[in-house]
Amino acid sequence: MASLKALIVGGGISGPAAAYWLSRIPGAKITLLERSSQIRASGQQLDLRVAGVDMMKKIGIEPAVRAVRCQEPGTQLIDTDGKMKAYFPAAEPGSKRQSMTSEYEIMRGDLVKILYRLTENLSNVRHVYNTSVENFTQDDESDPNGKVHVTFSDGRQEDYDLVLAADGTGSKTRKIMLGPDAPDPRHRTGGYIAYFSIPSQPWDSDRSTGCLLPGPHMARTIMTRKDCPELTRIYMMLSQRDDAVDAALKSGDLTALKKSLADIFEDGAWETKRFVEALLHAPEADDLYCTPYEEVRLPEGSWSKGRVVLIGDAAHSATANGYGTSWGLIGPYLLAGELATLYEKDKLLPTASIMQAAKEYEKIWRPIALSGHGDSGFAGSLLPPRSALGIGIVNWVAGVAAYLRLDQYVGIDGSLGKWKLPDYPALDEA
Repeated sequence: MASLKALIVGGGISGPAAAYWLSRIPGAKITLLERSSQIRASGQQLDLRVAGVDMMKKIGIEPAVRAVRCQEPGTQLIDTDGKMKAYFPAAEPGSKRQSMTSEYEIMRGDLVKILYRLTENLSNVRHVYNTSVENFTQDDESDPNGKVHVTFSDGRQEDYDLVLAADGTGSKTRKIMLGPDAPDPRHRTGGYIAYFSIPSQPWDSDRSTGCLLPGPHMARTIMTRKDCPELTRIYMMLSQRDDAVDAALKSGDLTALKKSLADIFEDGAWETKRFVEALLHAPEADDLYCTPYEEVRLPEGSWSKGRVVLIGDAAHSATANGYGTSWGLIGPYLLAGELATLYEKDKLLPTASIMQAAKEYEKIWRPIALSGHGDSGFAGSLLPPRSALGIGIVNWVAGVAAYLRLDQYVGIDGSLGKWKLPDYPALDEA
């Protein structure tokens, strides 16, 4: 086999990143599959951190990211009267220090567009929309020229040398790969995080603003961010599960989801009543997205099976841990690098080589990608106690941390924080 025919399922962050790197392998032909009718250029604010920044620069998209990055000056914590209790300035350009606001804050849709532009004019990359994978089977792993036989939602069938699952935390591709009897690898780690947009008001801060809300039933946090003059983005975070929210998520009923969240936050202080009213009635809030806090926990060695490989959230999702975007960019590079190295050696990628590359990718990347598992991350760390006294203590501690600039050290420390991208000459020089 002198070429690689690959299918990438999912057009979020990892999918187009994988398409870019795989396209650099000589003779490779890539299909990037998106189930929506167009690029899903929606979503809330993301950031790039630690090795994710190096990855962005290696891809060559830093100027494009800087051109559209959110001009967020920092993060503040306020009390229920709106009085600031702590302020953490954004990371300074080029400082390589951490902060609650990264040097590279960007809206998800803008990043997706940038990544798609990398391959939209390449002759060996095909973008397919409004289509999903219905099922697939694989030839025996002992067959050096074996294929993955894919059936699509439109009834079409096609064979591939490699299939990448980049279809997120609830990956359907992963479920098919693992088999019908495999347990669901998603594990709940808390309540929920919800995002939506509302019309802005002149007094809405351009700082990321968090307010801890007391309540009798569960810990709650409400946050605002402002990436454009017209809209304010609202974040609702809950520490525990709620039957009504679970039912709304299962049914997919947007109206029911809005009501279930509004019921939980309607008695909140600060400007919560305004936010709830907008959630229920403002058309801008129809972009509501809500997801449980959960982690994908797969046994070692199960990120791949034969010629099917999991990347991004499908392999190692951890909701709102602060590193998902960075990890989603890095994993595809590592897998493509391992494949390119083996291809350069033999000018072939038989089944054994693809399996070897997949195992090596997991071996290199698994310790880093899972390093935040079991940790509630940036968003989870803001979930307060339920009492006013407890919240007051948290606000005071945050004020001390802000004064000492302890936010510069938030996140991964030690050897993990210093982890560097490996070099793949066969890929980088292609």
